[in-house]
Amino acid sequence: PVERLSITWRRSGVKLTHGISMFGRRLTILNPTSAVIGMYECEATLQSGSVIPVNAHAYLSIIEPPYFTAEPEWRIQGEVDKTVDIPCRAMGIPLPSLEWYKDSIPVTMLNNSRYKEMVSGILQIQRLVPEDSGIFQCFAKNEAGDIQTPSYLTVTNIAPSFIRAPSDTAVTDGTAALLHCEVSGAPKPRITWKTGTKILASGSIQIPRFVLLESGGLLIKPAHVEDAATYTCFAVNSKGAVNASAELTVWTRTVISVPPKDCSVIKGTTAVLICGASHDPRVPIRFVWKKDGNIIDANVLPRIIIGQNGSLHISQTWSGDIGDYTCEVLSLGGNDFRTARLEVIELPHPPRNLQVNLNFSSSRAVDLSWTRPFDGNSPILHYIVELSENNSPWKIQLPNINAGVMHFTVSGLTPARSYQFRVCAVNQLGKGQYSTETNRLLLPEESPGAPPQNIMASGRTNQSIMVQWQPPPEQEINGVLKGYILRYRLAGLPGGYQYKNITSPEVTYCLVKDLIIWTQYEIQVAAYNSAGLGAYSRATTEYTLQGVPTAPPQNVEVKAVNSTAIEFMWDPPPQQFINGINQGYKLLAWTIDSPNAIAVMTITPDFHGTRHEGIFTGLSKFTKYYTSVLCFTTPGDGPKSSPKLIQTYEDSKYLKTDVSYCVILNTGAPSNLVISNISPRSAMLQFQPGFDGKTSISKWIVEGQIGVIGEDEEWVVLHEVENEPDAQMLEIPNLTPYTYYRFRIKQLNIVGSSPVSWPSRVIQTLQAPPDVAPGNVTVRTASETSLWVRWVPVPESEYNGNPESFGYKIKYWRLDVQGMPVSQIINDRLEREITFEDLEEWIDYVVQIQAFNAIGSGPWSNQVQGRTRESGTETKDH
Repeated sequence: PVERLSITWRRSGVKLTHGISMFGRRLTILNPTSAVIGMYECEATLQSGSVIPVNAHAYLSIIEPPYFTAEPEWRIQGEVDKTVDIPCRAMGIPLPSLEWYKDSIPVTMLNNSRYKEMVSGILQIQRLVPEDSGIFQCFAKNEAGDIQTPSYLTVTNIAPSFIRAPSDTAVTDGTAALLHCEVSGAPKPRITWKTGTKILASGSIQIPRFVLLESGGLLIKPAHVEDAATYTCFAVNSKGAVNASAELTVWTRTVISVPPKDCSVIKGTTAVLICGASHDPRVPIRFVWKKDGNIIDANVLPRIIIGQNGSLHISQTWSGDIGDYTCEVLSLGGNDFRTARLEVIELPHPPRNLQVNLNFSSSRAVDLSWTRPFDGNSPILHYIVELSENNSPWKIQLPNINAGVMHFTVSGLTPARSYQFRVCAVNQLGKGQYSTETNRLLLPEESPGAPPQNIMASGRTNQSIMVQWQPPPEQEINGVLKGYILRYRLAGLPGGYQYKNITSPEVTYCLVKDLIIWTQYEIQVAAYNSAGLGAYSRATTEYTLQGVPTAPPQNVEVKAVNSTAIEFMWDPPPQQFINGINQGYKLLAWTIDSPNAIAVMTITPDFHGTRHEGIFTGLSKFTKYYTSVLCFTTPGDGPKSSPKLIQTYEDSKYLKTDVSYCVILNTGAPSNLVISNISPRSAMLQFQPGFDGKTSISKWIVEGQIGVIGEDEEWVVLHEVENEPDAQMLEIPNLTPYTYYRFRIKQLNIVGSSPVSWPSRVIQTLQAPPDVAPGNVTVRTASETSLWVRWVPVPESEYNGNPESFGYKIKYWRLDVQGMPVSQIINDRLEREITFEDLEEWIDYVVQIQAFNAIGSGPWSNQVQGRTRESGTETKDH
């Protein structure tokens, strides 16, 4: 059955699916092309599968009419003696054949050897003649048809004429000169070049350096200055001749005679690159500068100026100006260029990644490390390390660390203090900015490395001594000061110490109580912190004050001398019971009826003998008196001796006279000098007056040795007191702080002066703040951002304290702005100048300076003004 019939179409063995109709019985190919050429097969098959399929074959061929793929132009013009190619190519199926016709005659029949039909279809006509003019046709034929395309060839035959005549030309010496001479004509004209009558170049003549080009031009290579002349081009053919002339000018070559040089400038300054050129005066020149190959437009960049002489000026230079600068000089006389390198140097950048760590081998050292910074285009010379101790102002610790070092151990630090560090690099330009400060690092504590200073002891009462001191030097405390240990014992004896713990570091005194009256003690003080107790100070000795005698005079005897006088005789109390300096004796007398009306007479002690005598006068006649004697010291009277009853004589016949009692004698030297209550500017002098010469003391004179103490040193009068005949204690005023003194005293009566006393012990007055400010303070402008301050240091005699603690404090502030002054501490007492950096340009500043020591600060100096510099101004002192 037909419905079980299946038909399949194939082309060249490939199954087809398109163009099949009528149940597969018809294959339709629309718009056939060469692509469908091939063997076609039709195969019929029954679906039952028991019948063998049948097939039939047919070959499909296609023909295509010719068509041109390349055609000649409609009109072609050729010159006599030239060659012309007339193109023609065609395609089709089968490939069409080509045939050329001239004026309707096949070219092959013309037998003209100058006509050549090329394989590519081109008709080539060689050595054209006027007779070659005509109509040429190209025919293409195959089985499908034929086509043709015509072209009209015209062969010209004309006299020479200039297409491009010579023109005046100017070149640079040493370069090539080209004079054009392009001529048309048929046949091709012959070219000849002359200067005057001299032939330079033609078809048969060739002079060195003068070359006749194919185009007819004359090439002079190289051209020299002497080649400048009038050149004439002659063109000749069979139809005629033409000529034309031109002037050749040869300029002296433009060259850079003063080339720019490699240079380095400081950032912010002006860089000048010189570029001088020599050139032909007839030729204008123009300078062009390039940076790293890019043209510099001075009109766009106001910082850059190109001078008329070619120099390049770059103001306010910065790192962006670094590069290779090329000076180009452009002119008709030639171009030239030179290149130089510009480096902009600046202060080095801050070191980076600054780290600080405790040193494992030393508790007083730390390890610093940092990363090398940008050197500012100038090699780093060295590094500077500054530190801040316990938030104090920065100071230079290490001024010159090798430029190759980036790890360093800072030693000699103080325990228990916190430190910050910063580092800066230095190049030939100066000191760069400091790095970021390190974190504050606290060193471990150590026990104090030095004892307290300036231990001063003075008897306060007869059983107490006031001890004063100053802390150890700040750099020796080695931690947080917790307090002090004071120890004392009897001077000169081997007994053990008594101790007192002063638990406050702010308390620098101690009243030692419950001591023995009028006894010398040896006293020492040590400081302690959390790490332990430091060393004890050198021993200081001091006496407790005097007490009153505790025993009466001994072996007292009395007898009447006359009706109004009684003679007393006695021995001093035992020395250990006087409890001080024996100031004398009081003779006491009172009647039986009036026990409270005691008459008193004072007797000066006689230190040269043990038995004392005294005459009590002015008593009543033939009267009974109770008598007694007591010894007294400065604090008061001792106990009285046992009363003895005595009666004066009845009348004057028993009067005993002795004119010696009426004689006024010279006084004796004071003795037993004791110094107490020592302050910065005064001290208390206690003494035992000498014998008064039986009259009143009119004046006390205190002399002293100052600073330098010795047997041969000068004694000067320090203090005089009048009208105090009974004085036993004097305050010595107007002393100089922190100065060594030794005192002696003498007394005067109307007869004259006593000998001087034995010298006192050597004492040192306490410290006080300085009294004067540094002198001659001047301010000098150092730069746009810095001021230079100088002063005359305070003399050491005016320090009023320990030189090790003496220094200066300087403050400055802007005159036009109300703000906090900036302060800086200088610990070097001999320093006499400082430079303030990082100020603002053209600003007035006010400066003051004061001195200080461990006790406090002195007065400020007078205010001095200074102004930072404006660019281009001179320095000036204020």
